[in-house]
Amino acid sequence: MLVLVFLVQIWVFLHHMRYWLFKQHVVVTRNKGKSKVSPLCLCVGTMKLRILLTVILQVAVIESLREVSGYLGDTVTLSSGADPSWTLSSIEWSIFPNNTWIATYRNGNKNIERVDRYKGRLSLNTSSGDLMIHNLNKEDAMEYTVDLINTQRQNKGTKTKLIVIQRLVKPIIETVTCASVKGGSWLWLRCSSKDTGVNLSWQHTFPSVTLFNMTSPDGNSADLLGFLNTTQNRVSFTCTSSRNMEDESSVVTPKCGDDKPLSPSLSPSPSPSLPPPRERNFLVFFAGFLVGALLVVIIFFFKEQIKAAWGHLQGKLFPSK
Repeated sequence: MLVLVFLVQIWVFLHHMRYWLFKQHVVVTRNKGKSKVSPLCLCVGTMKLRILLTVILQVAVIESLREVSGYLGDTVTLSSGADPSWTLSSIEWSIFPNNTWIATYRNGNKNIERVDRYKGRLSLNTSSGDLMIHNLNKEDAMEYTVDLINTQRQNKGTKTKLIVIQRLVKPIIETVTCASVKGGSWLWLRCSSKDTGVNLSWQHTFPSVTLFNMTSPDGNSADLLGFLNTTQNRVSFTCTSSRNMEDESSVVTPKCGDDKPLSPSLSPSPSPSLPPPRERNFLVFFAGFLVGALLVVIIFFFKEQIKAAWGHLQGKLFPSK
């Protein structure tokens, strides 16, 4: 149906074009009060119509550009789009604007060793016209064109754009702080990825653990803060890196306080009244984080009351004259 509509539109366009060319190139000669059209002008108009029709039909042979994705190092199949009822007599797969052939099938002979960079990496199905590229590399990402001819001398062309994607790597989990205190441990984990355009998220195996999840503004890392009591010291944490329909995960089970202490000669003797510097710094950071979060919540929920109290205070301190 779409093809029929397209052909009707071409016919209407050519009809209007012919009329326009007729008006533009008509030469009227006066001969006893009569007008006649110069044969040369009709010939020029007809030739222009033929050229225009040839260009339109050549464009119509090539279908719209398709897109196919494949992973680096994997195998991808480029479909020819041939009619299953066709018996193919000629298949030509090419690249670049100059139509460099990389795989052909003519007169019953198949050749898939035409270009050095593809040698040993191509497979051509002579029944369907499909081309398989093995062991994909980044240089394979480009446009591919296939020209088909069947035994009835019908032809078809298809363009395919190949996109080569690198698989996601596993995210990296770093233990920033894992400090043992009375009753449990303070935990600070950081997850990062070498990939770009990914989403990082945390999961854990203990649903009752209270944790704070924070993502950096650039999205390159995600931090996890929380307190584990003595019964939760073997919780496993999973960081997942996801992009589109693909994801990769890494798992860690922190063991706070399991590190062997330094020898007495190398280990400093901390003051008995103060916690270790690492633990103290983390406690200060975590307390500041909680205070800031609490202030934000208070301002959000009581902003109208705060505005009213501030206006009342201004009226008392600075009464209008």
